[in-house]
Amino acid sequence: MKPLLRSREALVTLLLVLLVVVTGLFNPNFFKPDSIVEIFNASLTLVLISLGEMFVILTRGIDVSVGATAGLAAVVLGTTLNLGWPVGAAALAAVAAGTLAGALNAFGVTFLRVPPIIMTLGTLGIYRGLMRIITGGSWIENLPQSIKEPNLWSFLGVPFFVWLTLALLALTAFVTLRVRLARYFYAVGDNEAGAYLLGLPVRWTQFAAYTLAGTFAALAAIVFTSQIGFVSMNAADGFELKAIAANVLGGVSLTGGVGTPVGAAIGALFLTAVHSMLIFLGVPGIWDNAFAGIILLIVVYVDYRVRSALELQRRQARIRGDAGGGA
Repeated sequence: MKPLLRSREALVTLLLVLLVVVTGLFNPNFFKPDSIVEIFNASLTLVLISLGEMFVILTRGIDVSVGATAGLAAVVLGTTLNLGWPVGAAALAAVAAGTLAGALNAFGVTFLRVPPIIMTLGTLGIYRGLMRIITGGSWIENLPQSIKEPNLWSFLGVPFFVWLTLALLALTAFVTLRVRLARYFYAVGDNEAGAYLLGLPVRWTQFAAYTLAGTFAALAAIVFTSQIGFVSMNAADGFELKAIAANVLGGVSLTGGVGTPVGAAIGALFLTAVHSMLIFLGVPGIWDNAFAGIILLIVVYVDYRVRSALELQRRQARIRGDAGGGA
C-alpha cells in the first residue's frame, strides 16, 4: 500500500478510475468502448506536447512556447501540403520546423543564459507571429486527403495514432530508464552544479531538452492536423500551460530531477478525461478549466500530505530502531 501512495502516477490513475466510475454511474454511455477510445484519441496532442515539456522540466527549466511551436509546425505542414509536397516530406518539414524552434529556445537558454521563462515567452510571440506571416492570417484549409487518411486507420478498434503514441511513450520510457545519456536530464535537474563537477555535459543536456520539446510539439502538430483536417491560427493555443499542468499532475517535479514519461502521459490523459466527463455530465464547457484547476490543486495537496505522513512514519521508525539498538 505504501509504494502505491508514494507514486503520484498511481494516485492520479486511481483518482481517474474513480471519476470514470462516478461519471459512468450518472451516464452509462460513458462506459461504452467507443467513448473510452475517443478519450484516448482526444488526449494524443496533449500527451505528445507534455512528453516534450517533461524533458525541459526535468532539467529544472520551463518552456511556455510549446503550444506556439506546435502551431508553427502545423502551419508548415499545411502550407507544404497545399504546395503539392508528398505527405512524408511535409511531415518531415514540420518536424524540422518544430525541432529548429526548440533549438532556438535551447540556444537562448543554454548559451545566451536568458532565463527560460523570458526566452520562451519571447519565442511564443515570435512563433505565433510567424504563423500569421506565413498564412496571411488565414486558416489553412482544403488539405489533401493523404494527411487525413492516417486518422481513419485503426487496429482492433483503436485508432492508428493511439497505437503510435503508445509505442513512442514506451520508447521514451525505456530510454529515460535504461539509457545512460538520458539519465543526464535527471542529474542536471537534481543538482546542476554537482552534475557539472562530475563532468556531465550540462549545457548540452539542457540544449537537448528544449530541442526535444520542439520535436515532440511538431509530432503533436502532425497528429492534430490529421485529426481535424485543417490548421487554424489558434492551433494548440493554451497547450503550454496544460502541458505543464499535466506534468505536475503526473509527478514531474518543477524543481527538476523527478518524473517519468508515463506520469506526464497519465497527467495529460487525466486532463482530457475531465473535459470529456463534464460533457457527459452535462456541465457547461465554461467550467472545464475551473474543474481541472481544482482537481490539480487537490491532487497536489493530497500527494504532499501523503508523502509527508509517510516520511514522518519512516523517521519515527528509524528513531525507534536507533533507540532499540542503543538499549
